[in-house]
Amino acid sequence: MLSFFKKRPYLLFIAPGFILYTILVIYPIAAAAVISLYRWNGIGPKTFVGFNNYIELFNNKDMVSQLWNALSHSLMIFILTVIFVIPVQIIMAYMIYSKVRGKSFFQVAIFSPQFISTPVIIFIFTLLLDANIGVVNKFLESIGQGHLTKPWLGIPEFGMYIVWIMISWAGMGVGMMFFVGAMKMVPVDCLESAYLDGAGFWKRLITIFLPQIKVTILNMVLISYIFGMTIFDFSYLLGGTSGGIERNVDVMSLFFYRMAFGDTNPLGGNISQNSMGMGTTIACVLFLMIFIIALIQLLIVYRKEE
Repeated sequence: MLSFFKKRPYLLFIAPGFILYTILVIYPIAAAAVISLYRWNGIGPKTFVGFNNYIELFNNKDMVSQLWNALSHSLMIFILTVIFVIPVQIIMAYMIYSKVRGKSFFQVAIFSPQFISTPVIIFIFTLLLDANIGVVNKFLESIGQGHLTKPWLGIPEFGMYIVWIMISWAGMGVGMMFFVGAMKMVPVDCLESAYLDGAGFWKRLITIFLPQIKVTILNMVLISYIFGMTIFDFSYLLGGTSGGIERNVDVMSLFFYRMAFGDTNPLGGNISQNSMGMGTTIACVLFLMIFIIALIQLLIVYRKEE
């Protein structure tokens, strides 16, 4: 045994991290996959049912309705982030990289919301959007547009857009710093050639920086997808376990939580008696959705590097 490790000393450095990763990540995933094959409420005896939980998830009308509603909201956060937030993050990163006037203040102001906790962010936006004391409604009244005032937080159609705005405001600086780091790795020779060719400020961004940071952009798209699929706290604090009015802020992680750990208005029947079995089934489906997309992204990046 000792001779084995002497010939492969790197294994001793890998082993602690691999053991922790196995215990904290691989084992819980495997355990969840096993539990999803059982009918279990988390307390009593387990009954093996094979893939019946998966069949019920995609055939029970109430479950399918909640699943697609939560999935559409999670995908909505992802799509809006890719279309609007990532381009803004790239532009802000480019301005900071280019050392525009006031860049230090600009950088701190954009990144600082990352350090504000979710309950405080929701409280801030409540002060802005509250129907009675909200700053937005008070402003509209002050400029003579009182007919435009609305109970913004109480309109189901606005629910996910408000959640997305909160998430974007809080996380804008994180992606921006990723792009700043990527831009600092762009070869100086490329920039010097662009200057000599007379490329302007924005043309350098389009022709030099964007092609050079495309891997970082792909990584940020993947991170946005994972975040959209796993976001929980904003929806939970705004809408509770039920997912808000008409489940208007329900997302995949909240759907899993509601099925596994209960709801103020449970569906009852098989789902409540099989809460842990169905909950882990939803968690496994969510894991597969994230894993497959992540694998595709890795293959794309690998082929581009080749």
